[in-house]
Amino acid sequence: MRRTFLSRNLIVFVLMSLGPAFGAGERDCPLPNARQLAWQEAELGVVFHYDLHVFDGQKYGQSGNRITPISDYNIFNPQRLDTDQWIRAARDAGARFAILTATHETGFALYQSDVNPYCLKAVQWRDGKGDIVREFVDSCRKYGLKPGIYVGVRWNSFFGVHDFQVNGEGPFRDNRQAYYRAMCEGMVRELCTRYGELFEIWFDGGASHPDKGAPDVLPIVKKHQPNCLFYHNEQLAEARWGGSESGTVPYPCWATFPNFYSHGSDSPREHLRLLRTGDPNGAYWMPAMSDAPLRGYNGRHEWFWEPGDEAHIYPVDRLVEMYYKSVGRNSTLILGLTPDPNGLMPAPDVVRLKQFGDEIRRRFGKPIATAGSVGWPSAHPTSGSQRTRANQPRHPHGGHPQGRTGARIRVGRPLRRKLDHAQPRHLHRAQAHRAIRECDGD
Repeated sequence: MRRTFLSRNLIVFVLMSLGPAFGAGERDCPLPNARQLAWQEAELGVVFHYDLHVFDGQKYGQSGNRITPISDYNIFNPQRLDTDQWIRAARDAGARFAILTATHETGFALYQSDVNPYCLKAVQWRDGKGDIVREFVDSCRKYGLKPGIYVGVRWNSFFGVHDFQVNGEGPFRDNRQAYYRAMCEGMVRELCTRYGELFEIWFDGGASHPDKGAPDVLPIVKKHQPNCLFYHNEQLAEARWGGSESGTVPYPCWATFPNFYSHGSDSPREHLRLLRTGDPNGAYWMPAMSDAPLRGYNGRHEWFWEPGDEAHIYPVDRLVEMYYKSVGRNSTLILGLTPDPNGLMPAPDVVRLKQFGDEIRRRFGKPIATAGSVGWPSAHPTSGSQRTRANQPRHPHGGHPQGRTGARIRVGRPLRRKLDHAQPRHLHRAQAHRAIRECDGD
């Protein structure tokens, strides 16, 4: 009886995910491109936050760090740096991709930049020759995770940049703004050309719009990393933030969105609602990200390592609940991890990640059903009952709002998408009713 109930729900969920395209007839529907599909199928990833203030022995204060330069950048000294250990811990949790903060709010770059002097070339650690981005990417590939990069350009306390704008007035400010823009574009070019194929590039707080003086990063990523998920600026968002840093999204959470970037809405309240739920009638495929720091339990919310913070690691049951309410609700979960000043993931965090991964594997390691491939309407239909996508509004940066034409949803592998305890919505589709009857053996 339980297997039949779950099978019924699985079929309903898959049909809901395919959405209006099932039997759509005259209506064209949003489709994921290959980058988005890979990102959604990954289900779970991690983001490692590492920056200068990890080494100052103080509690992290975001508002202060955005405006106050670190007094001595040579405090950066991870004597036991081991990115292999980081990635093994992420792998044990079940993560399929990992992201590193190549730069964050201090502006300090964790690699050998030729355009940003505030980088690992400037420190005494490893005689100024260290490259943590390189070690991180190599570790990802060694242990089978896909590497991604997080780039902070919205704030830079060293250069005096706040919300993309440098401080100052008149020509002094204008010249520095142009310099900062060119520097950021150069860093993105370096990161996109030195480290092989990337899975995702994540711009901290978005990357604004070049018409507003912000770096023009989208053409660089499209040119040098065509297979990399772009998240995000005011020109394009291939994924969206899920509206909180709780690691969860509400039910239902649609993968479609009304705007081609995730910042547009009529009001802040409407914006937040759309981020959380999406829009079943949205013209653009933009799946949700659920993010939360592992050390975010019991009154704390820490993306960076802090001393004496072990009591705030999420317990296993809360992580499993988070998983159900993110992956199980059509969102990709990204957990924030915090290497310490020694350059290691703390032992309690490593243990908890393994416990979490083991519990998810225990519950979902054996799929309850498999299915064949599900085709999608061709981009060039032969029947007059379907309109070609050429008649649809196009994305301002190429391609259709529906995503890659001719895409297919593949469910030939075991069906593993998780379901929470919410009741499925009614589907007024003949295909859904027929599939359910077949599942029940009617």
